[in-house]
Amino acid sequence: MPEMKKIIVPEVKEQAELICDVTGKPAVAKLTLWFGYGSDHDGEMLDIDLSCEAANEVWNLLQSKYSQLRLVEYIP
Repeated sequence: MPEMKKIIVPEVKEQAELICDVTGKPAVAKLTLWFGYGSDHDGEMLDIDLSCEAANEVWNLLQSKYSQLRLVEYIP
């Protein structure tokens, strides 16, 4: 007869709060910039969490320099 498994500690869903690397406020966006072979920063990566305020500032800066960039709807 197979052994029965008794769960002693019930599963607890892990929760995490991401904090903006710029403002220290709750993060609502992530920016990852990966530099590939041949770039000035070959093999380096920038990976930051951003608050709404910081994300909008980054987006506005990108738009002001590269107006052809567009956001697309993302539904995970």
